[in-house]
Amino acid sequence: MALPTLLRSARPPCCRGFVLPLALSGSALLLLSSLSLQTLAMHQLQRSRHRLERVSRADAFLSAAMQFAQRSGAAQACLLPWPSQKWNQPLLCPGADPRLLQAGSAEGLQWSLEAWQPQGHRGQLTLRLPQRGVATVPLAITAAGAQLQEAV
Repeated sequence: MALPTLLRSARPPCCRGFVLPLALSGSALLLLSSLSLQTLAMHQLQRSRHRLERVSRADAFLSAAMQFAQRSGAAQACLLPWPSQKWNQPLLCPGADPRLLQAGSAEGLQWSLEAWQPQGHRGQLTLRLPQRGVATVPLAITAAGAQLQEAV
């Protein structure tokens, strides 16, 4: 049965069907572009989360170091020239309570002293925070106690 002349294409057979491949190619290009943008956005989100975690961790350790520095004043200041391993010797600083410098709570996080290593008028404070790990913070030693240094 022959098709009516109204439904037959006026184009020659060599020029028929170019719109569908063109549309498919355009759609594939748009799909790849949107996937690339989505991947870029997800990568940026991951970097932002990592940066936030790093800053949050540093802030938690600095808060714990500040509390250590505050507690290191008064009677505990005489402990600072000595490594933390020697603090429990009774004749070292009779009026000091080393337990005040060995553990505490800052920003709702418990911290514990891993080590204190004095080096002249400075010292290296190593703290442990649960779920945050261990970090070392440089402190300055003054007559009033320990103080945070500028470069952390």
